[in-house]
Amino acid sequence: MDLLLAFIIAMVVTMALIPPLARAAGRLHVLDNPESRKVHSQPIPRVGGIAMMGGALLPLCLWLPMDPTLLGYLLAVIVLFVFGIWDDRVNLGALTKISGQLIAVLIIILVGHVSIDSMMLDERVAVPHWFGFGLTLLFLLGITNAINLSDGLDGLAGGMTLLCCAALALLGANWHVRFVETVGIVLMGATLGFLRFNTHPARIFMGDAGSQFLGFSVGVLSILLTTQAATPLSTALPLLLIGLPVLDTLTVIVLRLHAGRSPFAADRHHFHHRLLDLGFDHYEVVIVAYAVQCLLLLLAWQLRYENDLLIVASFVGFAVLFIGGFMLLERAGWRWRIAGTESHASPLVRLRAWLRANERFSRWSMRVAGLCAMVYLLGVALYAEPVPRDIGWLSAALCLLPLVLSARGPRSAFAETWLMRGALYVAVIVAVYLDQGTSMQAPLWRAVKYAFLPLLAISVVLSVRFSVQRRFEATPLDLLLIFGALALPNLPGLAAAPSNFGLSAAKLVVLCYAVEMIAVVGSRLRTALLGAAGVFYLLIAVRAFS
Repeated sequence: MDLLLAFIIAMVVTMALIPPLARAAGRLHVLDNPESRKVHSQPIPRVGGIAMMGGALLPLCLWLPMDPTLLGYLLAVIVLFVFGIWDDRVNLGALTKISGQLIAVLIIILVGHVSIDSMMLDERVAVPHWFGFGLTLLFLLGITNAINLSDGLDGLAGGMTLLCCAALALLGANWHVRFVETVGIVLMGATLGFLRFNTHPARIFMGDAGSQFLGFSVGVLSILLTTQAATPLSTALPLLLIGLPVLDTLTVIVLRLHAGRSPFAADRHHFHHRLLDLGFDHYEVVIVAYAVQCLLLLLAWQLRYENDLLIVASFVGFAVLFIGGFMLLERAGWRWRIAGTESHASPLVRLRAWLRANERFSRWSMRVAGLCAMVYLLGVALYAEPVPRDIGWLSAALCLLPLVLSARGPRSAFAETWLMRGALYVAVIVAVYLDQGTSMQAPLWRAVKYAFLPLLAISVVLSVRFSVQRRFEATPLDLLLIFGALALPNLPGLAAAPSNFGLSAAKLVVLCYAVEMIAVVGSRLRTALLGAAGVFYLLIAVRAFS
């Protein structure tokens, strides 16, 4: 529960900071203006990094002891943040950017005592100090720039970093590496809060301040996790955990050097640019990148105890297949979509347009989703056991809010504020928490739940996909979250997660999307759901003190 609270604080603080920072972006001179190699056509605020730093540093200072590791990490990311903001304002040269990164790396090595001091062959083998120092320097500079250079499409760098942080947090929890687990979860919260504003079409960018902060953090956590004497994890595991940005950076550098250009010169040789040239749209490129990174993450989990040579060989094999496939498609002139033809839209886009033709189907699907959410809330209120007193106090404090909001009517502007969403989100979070802690399930309630989750998930998907009025739309971030909720907690060999954690996470994700969809699109249905949340709070409060 402590780490869940840290995650929520990081996410909420990040989301709260973004709107005022975005409004002040012009005065702060942190706007990303469009140019030939970029895909946006309007100036976009580069404030995501500022918000993520604020969202992450607060829970880290509250949840972790101030030891040399945390002190070195905080000093290093502050240096990166200063150089990143400077770069977002004036576009620094490569030498100045590298100088800032080098200062941060030296701080984490000398103050935080973070370095690669061993490698995993048949067993863990210590390496000479000078070799470990140089390898740490090269690794952290490489990872920092890999994430920085991959930040070329809406949601791309943030989503891949979110995946990597999730994997690091899981591994840290499995081997009780508290710093890695805590920082990984806090970074997930901050990144998730940012991605809600960065998913295509993006309203903000993370900027260099954000991409360098995330890349450097992933590198530090990887070293701390894989060089622990108590963790038999491969030192080369980060090659797979953040494999796509690493391969993208290496490929771009080789292509630029081969063309006689500076490796830091901007161009359109990144994989996301090449996928766009093959006819994929923005949405599809991000989904392809997420899918590839998810496969690499699963491969990393399966090979986590193997020696470094096998990890490196696996990465090289992936690189050969991936780059070779790209070259074959490009040389053959293959295109996913041909511009200027009658079928300019991709097959996925045409299918979505056909499915949305019947708005009536979308409305009925939404009603089913709302009904499922209401049944779940009331069922938990009646059958959850035990109900802690602290949850009872929370419910007693909130029980009148949804009832007051629903009584004001579906057209009330007040009912559309953050109070309404907050009341609903807290209700579903409390419901899933109580449901997970209930050991004895009544047969009727167990049967209802078995039908509830699939029906709710199907209803949400159908309502979103069949909607003509796209006031609420599923994004690549949504697919990423669904993967995280369903796949990550159920990885084989994960000892730290409760047996029903994966199902509970899936329920929470689906319920949150149902709430968001109804809050944005619904009217009378939203009022009914608010009423059900009020009754839920009231019943929980009564049961906690009865």
